[in-house]
This record gives sequence, structure tokens and C-alpha cells, in this order.
Amino acid sequence: MSAALMPVVARVRFPLSLKLTIFAASLLIASIVGVGLGAMALTTDTVQTSQRELQIAIVQDVAHGVTAEFAHAQDTLDALGRTLTDATIDEDVRIDLAVVAIEASEVLDHATIYAADGTLITPIIETQVAGLEPPATLDASLREQATAENLAVGDAVLTNFGPRVPLVVPLRAAGRVTGFAATLLSTTAISARVDALADTHFTEVPGGLYVIDAQRRVLAHPDRELVDTLARLPATGILDGFERIALPSRFMRASEFLGDDGVAMVGTIVALEDRPWAVVAQTTRAHAYAPVERMRNIVLMTIVVATVLAVGASFVLARSVTSPLEQLSAYAGALARREFDSRIDIRTNDELAVLGQAMTRAADDLRVGEARLAHEHAIRSDLGRYLPAELVDLVVRREQDMALGGAKRELTVMFADVVSFTPLTEKLAPEQVVALLNELFTIVTEIVFRHGGTIDKFVGDCVMALWGVPTSQPDHAQRALAACEEILSWLEAGNLSWQHKYGVRVQLAIGVNSGEAVVGNIGSERRMEYTAIGDVVNVAARLEAIARPQQVLLTQATRDLAGDGFHYTALGPRTVAGRAEPLILFELVP
Repeated sequence: MSAALMPVVARVRFPLSLKLTIFAASLLIASIVGVGLGAMALTTDTVQTSQRELQIAIVQDVAHGVTAEFAHAQDTLDALGRTLTDATIDEDVRIDLAVVAIEASEVLDHATIYAADGTLITPIIETQVAGLEPPATLDASLREQATAENLAVGDAVLTNFGPRVPLVVPLRAAGRVTGFAATLLSTTAISARVDALADTHFTEVPGGLYVIDAQRRVLAHPDRELVDTLARLPATGILDGFERIALPSRFMRASEFLGDDGVAMVGTIVALEDRPWAVVAQTTRAHAYAPVERMRNIVLMTIVVATVLAVGASFVLARSVTSPLEQLSAYAGALARREFDSRIDIRTNDELAVLGQAMTRAADDLRVGEARLAHEHAIRSDLGRYLPAELVDLVVRREQDMALGGAKRELTVMFADVVSFTPLTEKLAPEQVVALLNELFTIVTEIVFRHGGTIDKFVGDCVMALWGVPTSQPDHAQRALAACEEILSWLEAGNLSWQHKYGVRVQLAIGVNSGEAVVGNIGSERRMEYTAIGDVVNVAARLEAIARPQQVLLTQATRDLAGDGFHYTALGPRTVAGRAEPLILFELVP
């Protein structure tokens, strides 16, 4: 046969194996790069978050130390004042006791007694600060503030014993101010705390941690010279715009900025809530994010090595992957479409066949698992209408003891009742009353849940909520009062809608109490209720009954547990039904 008549054999210009190699290698490389970039991004976020949380924790540690130092000083001055105004003790003995109190104090090294008009009566000064000269006349503004607030704190002043902060408390006798006890509180203890924390966490930055007042004067700093001169820092870097902050406040800011020398910095500033001071922590960005750079180098090296290996492995595998790969791909698509009853049969007697069998078994498992999840979801949805979410999880996981009985738990109870509900029902149709209550209780429930509470029950137009159960919450009283504030705040907006829709306004009376109650399953073996029983619940219900519209009444126990983060009005002792002894009540002022 002549060459001209020979059949022309087509050349494979782009082999399928090469296509599969490129395809598989591209997927692998893209996955590796994606995982690597994701790891770097996650590491960056984690390191940034950790650095900010570390700075916030250190700053708050300093802030708590400052608060504790002033609280200790105030307590000592109060005790001194009570001693000096105790008419049952001889005057000479009173002076001796005052001297002993100063000598025993860890925070005060002197105290000065002033008359009601501010004139100096007598100083009580320890030997080591014998040269300290207190003011001859007590400033009128400090006297006025101390009389009104039982404590006055002045601006820091320079003395021959370093910077000090004036503290003044009133001396009262027979209900009137008869004089004042004052001291110049040393900032040495605060500076020591700042130095210790700076040496531990901010060694790479001079002045990585310090305390300033509203005028940006340095009160505590690793550089003692700045403290001894009450140096004023410039309003740059982390302090940019500081003068616009109204102190004291709950201000906090974490930011990145350029230092005076052009170095990128990471810093946090937190204002003290009880005095016009602020605590600052800062470090270089390079030091704060050093783990990110190390992680980036590791990830880049891993990507390079993994890419080379992926290309080689893809080339080897691509030579044996043709029709089985298409079948597996099609079967994967069926599973993605949730067609779990479909099957695949690959008879290549290699790993692809094993993979096909595994995918078939996985489809069976997915089908069973989906049915189980659907069943469990239905159970959770049904139980969630009757039980708290945490309790539903325990019941579904079979971890909840379903026997009758309970255990003592520390909790906070809230009762919220619609005021003048009977006239409201007379004014509206029954369907409108039900719709209004459903809207009201829906929002109240969401607010309770948002603050970690549990709806115990609805009784007509009243709702009972618990905090601290079924899971323990150390801040259950704070959560309850925060929820009360939000409920009253939301009610103002809700009333605008109800006034337009139904022509009525809703007002709530709320009672809150904290203490110990028995919590568990109450009822019978066939019908039980998860609830709390005890005097703490009864008292909360009594408070709701005597509360005025839009008023939140709480007991001394709740006020003590919630702390000073809320505004209260002391109502004094009140007698409530069912209680022989009167209760000391407070009103929460939103």
C-alpha cells in the first residue's frame, strides 16, 4: 500500500489523563490555598482578638485596683469619722483611736480633721510622712461634694511625697455635718500595680501601661519621672480625641494607630466609671501580631510543598480515573440533591470501588440520620412550647431526671403583671384581648430569653420568669434587672402600636426577688411541671402585687447581687402580705 493510501491516525493532542491531572491538581491546589489563606485569616483574627482581650483584661485589672484602693481609703475615713463623732467615747480616747486607725491602715498614712467651715482642726500624720503639709483650709467645692455624696475626690496634686489625690468624707452627728475627714491619697500602690503588669506584659514598649486623669496628666506610669511631675501627655495616638470624652463614663476603645515615632501600635483605653480617670494599654503592632507572621511563613511553605505533592498525586491517580470518576461524581450530585435511596455499583476492584461502597453506606446513614434529625426537631419544637430551651436539650438527650422532686438553687424570680387588666378586657373584644396578650408576651419572652432567662409560666395576664436555672448563672440578678429595663423601654414603643390598633395602652407592674428556692419537677407521675417553689417566689409575687404601673420593685437581696450597675431608689422597709417582718425595698430606675 502506498504511503498516500495509508490511513491517517489522529494524534491525541490533549490526553484525558492530562486533563484529569490538571483538573484534579487545580482543585487540590485551590483547596490547599483556600485552607492556607483561611488558616492565616483565622489566625490573624484570633491573635487580634486575643491581644485586645489581653489588653482589656489588664486594663480592667488596673481599674479594679484603683477602685479597690479608693474604696479602702473611703472605708478607713468613714471608720475614722465614726470614731471621732462617737460622743460615748472620751475625746482623748477618740484621738488615740484615730491615730491607731491611721497606723493600721494599708492605704492611708495620714488624715486631717476639718471643721464644718473647712478650717483645720488637727492633722494625724505618720512619722514617715511627717513633712506632708495638708491644706490649711478645705476647699469649699470638696466640702459641698462630700456633704451631698458622702465622698469627694479632687484632682491630683503634687506634694513633697509625690502626687496625691484629695479624698474627703463628712463627719456627721445628730444628722448634720459637724466636720470633715480628709486625706491626700498616695498613688504609690496604683503605680506599683501598673509597674508589675507593665513588666510582665509590656516589656517591649516603655509606657505600655499607664493611668491618666481627665487633663491627660500621668497618675501611674513605668516612667516614675512622668508621675512625679504629673506630666501632661499629648492628645495623639490612642489619646487622640480624648478631651472629648466626658469622664467618668463607661467609655472603652481598642484601636490601631501610629505612635509619635511613626511605629504602628495596638492600644486600648478604658475610662473608670467612678472617677475621671482612664487606663491605657498599648504595644507595637509587630509584637502583638508576631504569631501571625510566623503562621504566614509556615502556611506558605506548606502550600508550596502540598502543591508539588498534589500535582504528582493527581497525575498518578488521573491515569486510572475515567468512567468510575464520572459515576462517583454523578452519585455525589444525587446525594447533594438528598436522593439517599439511589445506589452506585463500581466493579474496578480498587479504591474507587471501595469508595463507591462507602458512599452507598453513607447514603443509608444519611437517610437514617435525616429521619432521626427530623424526628428530634419535631420533638424539640413541641417541647419548646412548654419547657425552657435548656431543659428541652436535656430531655431530648435523655440527660434530664424526670422523677418528681427538686433541688435548692440560687436564682432570681420576676413577676410581671398587666395593670388594670379587667377594665381592659371590658373595653376590648375577647379576640383582641388574646391578640394583645400574645403580642405582649411574645416580646417579653424574647427579652427574657435574650438575657438568659427562662419563662416559667403564664398565669392569665401575668408572666413568671426565672434566672439562674436550669443552668447556673452567677450574674442572674443583673440579667433579671437588665431584662426589666428593656421590657419597660420596649413597652413605650409597643404602646404606640396598641394605641393605634386597639385604642389602649398597657402598663406592667413588676416584682423581682433573689434567693434560694426548690427547683424541679412538681406535679404527678403523669403530669408534671418544671418550676420553682419557695419563699423567694412568694415575695416576688407580693412585690408585683403592690407595685405601681411601670414600676419595678426589688428586694435588698436582688439589689446586693445586682451591684451598682443600675440606678435604684431606696423605698425603705415595707410590710407585704404573708410576711410578719417588713422587707427593705428598692425601685429600679431605668
